[in-house]
Amino acid sequence: MLAQLLSVLKNVLTNKLVITCAIIVFLYINFVWFVARYHKKPPAPKRRAVVRAPEPEAAPADAGNADGDGDGGE
Repeated sequence: MLAQLLSVLKNVLTNKLVITCAIIVFLYINFVWFVARYHKKPPAPKRRAVVRAPEPEAAPADAGNADGDGDGGE
């Protein structure tokens, strides 16, 4: 009895149709699982071009101001 059961199981499990169906079902379940758990990534923030103000020209040093406090040397 057990030998007949094992013989039938061997014939079923080695059947090409059974193997093909098992592979198709496995791939289908994996695809459904992927779709169910898929979360779209948020878009990355775009880097905006930073417009820098032109640097001010170097002002000539005040010849009459020796102490550098900007009050005209008084």
